[in-house]
Amino acid sequence: MVNVLLNYYNFDGDWARPHLEKIFSKKPRVLILPLAYRETQANDMDSFLSVYGKGGEKYDNILRPFLSYGYTEQEIAWLNPYDGSNHVEQVQGADLLFFTGGMPEKAIARMQQLGIADAVKRFKGTVMGASAGAMLQLETYHITPDEDYAEYGVWHGLALVKGIDLEVHYLATDIQQQCTARALQETGLPVYQMWHEGGLLVDGDKITVMGSVEVVK
Repeated sequence: MVNVLLNYYNFDGDWARPHLEKIFSKKPRVLILPLAYRETQANDMDSFLSVYGKGGEKYDNILRPFLSYGYTEQEIAWLNPYDGSNHVEQVQGADLLFFTGGMPEKAIARMQQLGIADAVKRFKGTVMGASAGAMLQLETYHITPDEDYAEYGVWHGLALVKGIDLEVHYLATDIQQQCTARALQETGLPVYQMWHEGGLLVDGDKITVMGSVEVVK
C-alpha cells in the first residue's frame, strides 16, 4: 500500500505533481469516498448529492485535480452511502481510494456501518486523503480545536500508516503549536505539520515530504 496524506484537493500543484505523476501515469481506477461529512451537511440521498453529487457544493473541487492528471469525469467513481450499492465490491474494484475532508471519526464510523472498514484495511493499492481523509489513515492522530472540535483529543484511525502524527492545515498558530507539543509528549510520535501546499507520500517505511512540511520530533 502507498499512502498520500494531504491538506486539501490541490495535489495537482507543482509541489506535489513530480511525486504523484508516477502513480497517476498508470491510470489507476479511482474511487472517491466522501464519508467524513457532518450530519448537518448530509443525512439522506438528496442532501448527500447536494454536496457530493454532480453540480454539488464540493463536487468540482474534489474532481478537478484528477482531471488535471488526464482523467475524464466519467472515469472517476464515487461511493454513495445511500445508493444501496455493494460498497465492498466498489472498494475491491478500485486501485486508488481517495478520502475527502471533514471529520475523521465520522468517516471511520460510516465505513464500519457500510461494512467496508476491513476491505479498506486489506486494500493493496494507493490510499489518498485530504485533511480528515489523511488523519483517518493513521494509527493514532490528535485533534486540534476548531469549529468542529471544542477541545484537544487523541483518536485512533485505521492504522494504514503507523509511527507518525499530523498537524493538518498548519499555519503556525499558537494553538497548533501547543497541540503539536502536547501530542508529541503524549504519543511519542513525530508530528508532521503540513502547510496548505504540503503533504506526505508514504511507501512502506519511506516517507517523502512534498512541498512545505515541518517535522517536530
